[in-house]
Amino acid sequence: METQTNRIVEKNKQSWDDFSELHMKYNHSEKILRPILDDPAEAFPRPVWEQLRRFVPELRGKRVCVPSSGDNLAVYAFALLGAVVTSCDISEKQLEAARRTAERIGLGETVRFVCADTMRLEGLEDEAYDLVYTSNGVHVWLNDLPAMYRSVYRILKPGGISLWYDVHPFTRPFDDRMKVIKPYDLTGPFEDEYNVNFLWRVQDLLNAVMDAGLLLAHIEEIMPEKDDKHPFWISNEELVNGVEISREELDRMYDPENNPRAALPAWLCAVGRRP
Repeated sequence: METQTNRIVEKNKQSWDDFSELHMKYNHSEKILRPILDDPAEAFPRPVWEQLRRFVPELRGKRVCVPSSGDNLAVYAFALLGAVVTSCDISEKQLEAARRTAERIGLGETVRFVCADTMRLEGLEDEAYDLVYTSNGVHVWLNDLPAMYRSVYRILKPGGISLWYDVHPFTRPFDDRMKVIKPYDLTGPFEDEYNVNFLWRVQDLLNAVMDAGLLLAHIEEIMPEKDDKHPFWISNEELVNGVEISREELDRMYDPENNPRAALPAWLCAVGRRP
């Protein structure tokens, strides 16, 4: 198990190192950063922001950890809101790009960058954080969800909050035309020449949270929203290439009569609290 985990981690780490330049070029562009610098709430989907405000109403001075920080947009937002932020990622190249951007936008002295595996969070102190936050696209890379949430539990202060959102697992069995491409309970690993992915079910995600000892405080199933700045059905490649979507096309995407996937929740958000 340990050897298999190490192989998966190393392969996915290499994939992110290779993709980092393209990924960060788009996500750290003026087009993406400017709205967040003007209003940090723009780094979060509206329903997720509402849960953050509900469970951590005052972020100033709070210690926040963002594992698998990726584009670091949430990291910058938390820092702009006055939090003391630790950004963790397995890719040194992602972290280096994020560090350069932090310096460019005046947050170089505010954010601590740590290269760490999200399933271990090695090097992070026990009972040190008020909030651990992860966004869309974290769980798919991890082969051991219970290990992740045991680590989250370890670094949270008593009373601390774990809040995450990710693609809703109910969308996983279908392609863009609602053709079934896999059984719901087939979770992986799915491996190609570049990386290894896992498509976890609702029970896998929530049981990992609860089995770690976190008390499940809230679940939010988020439907697709027409005003979503990153339409759910637009690929990362299209976003990077600056695809333009008209209001008419957007309306069609979010109408279940034209797009059956619009009848399913797009995101799953969960909040856990360390006793």
